[in-house]
Amino acid sequence: MFAADEYFVYVKRLLVGLAVVAALGSAAPAEASTPMPWCGIGSSDVDRLPDATLGFAVHVAYVRPPGAADRLSEWAPRIVGDVAAIDAWWRSQDPTRSPRFDLYPFACASPFGQLDISNVTMQQAAGPINSAFTTIRFLLAQHGFIQPEKTYLVYYDGPLEQQEADFEVCGVGDHPSGGLPGIAIVFLQACEAEAPTFRPIVAVHELVHTFDAVSGSAPHHCSEGHVCDVANDLLNASLSGDELETHVLDGGRDDYYGHSGPWSDVQDSLFLERLDSRDRAAPSLPASLTATNGGAPGIVRVSWRASTDDIGPITYRVYQDDRFVSTTTSLSAILSIAESDTSSYTIRASDSVGHLSQPLTIRFRLGLGVVDARGKLLRDTVRPPAVGKVSVRRAAKTVVLSWPAVRDPGGLRGYRVKIGSRVLTVTKPTATLNRAAVRTAVSLAAVDRAGNIGPTTTVPLRRLR
Repeated sequence: MFAADEYFVYVKRLLVGLAVVAALGSAAPAEASTPMPWCGIGSSDVDRLPDATLGFAVHVAYVRPPGAADRLSEWAPRIVGDVAAIDAWWRSQDPTRSPRFDLYPFACASPFGQLDISNVTMQQAAGPINSAFTTIRFLLAQHGFIQPEKTYLVYYDGPLEQQEADFEVCGVGDHPSGGLPGIAIVFLQACEAEAPTFRPIVAVHELVHTFDAVSGSAPHHCSEGHVCDVANDLLNASLSGDELETHVLDGGRDDYYGHSGPWSDVQDSLFLERLDSRDRAAPSLPASLTATNGGAPGIVRVSWRASTDDIGPITYRVYQDDRFVSTTTSLSAILSIAESDTSSYTIRASDSVGHLSQPLTIRFRLGLGVVDARGKLLRDTVRPPAVGKVSVRRAAKTVVLSWPAVRDPGGLRGYRVKIGSRVLTVTKPTATLNRAAVRTAVSLAAVDRAGNIGPTTTVPLRRLR
């Protein structure tokens, strides 16, 4: 009934609320989910910027179908309570990690109250349960929820067309695929989600799926992304409705968390803060971002100056028109673009534990330079064209060079004439040289008003004899 890469949480209606095996280990139990104040204001269809969380982060969205009542003010404190409960539970399972949630600098006494919750009304309802995930993911992508540095935790407040008489789908999650980021969905009108017990279990269960669990190579993998060896494992194929603290994160630590196998390990996810790492700060903002023509039609070369980090190493994430393109360790990138087109280019520095610098963005028009949002030239970064065919006219004591005028969108300052180590600057496309002084080849290049120097055209010595 469901796609193979969508991991549904379902419960048998008759079994909801039954007890499960106690949590393993001696860690103190996490607190149950209780409503907490949310300091957010207004509504937001997209991620509020700038982020207060400088790193890969879980972004939360309250989503509802068209015509549904906006219950964000009612649900936000519960969602904040879920996040606080998930954080406490995760630390009880692994004191070296905690999920990194997307925060916004609201004035708030509690860091959880700074949770950035987007308020979204979709253009259509989710529909039947077997297609609800795909529908919600597609519609949220249209709203702009496609950032590769985010995984999305969605609370969907709308009715569902459940098809099974004995089982009820409570949530669904999927890791990044098809160019879209991971997304975890909690269905608020299913599985008694109004109660504070089962809802955070569903939320963190689906969230772990977005962190790429469980690999088919795991020894106890079963039932499409789940495990079947420990009854109270968070990713067991069937979950109970008991408290979150009664569940364990990979019982035995041999399937998807902290294991020694070669398959994917959630403990390495960039969406988890490394509490045991000395690297606590995000890299600094890259500097001097610029772009210029790349030397071939439709090619742009973007370059910047290095960032610094408290630990390192640093890589750079490159974006074109707000879409992630690649990661590089160098200080430049070669990208393609349509002729005479304008694109935005963004660079973010990233360290090895998932911290990100603030983004640095410019707009560039091919053949012109860095421009503003209206296309007005801000900085001429494109060098002029090469000087064309050079005519040589000899006289008894002089040599006169002339060439077609070079045109530059940003304006031309003149031409550089180089004879050996001597450099002359002329403002017109002609130069009169002392024939006796010309003992080597002469090179010519246009210079624009910004000081960009065009390609060199060389006039061989033999032509001047």
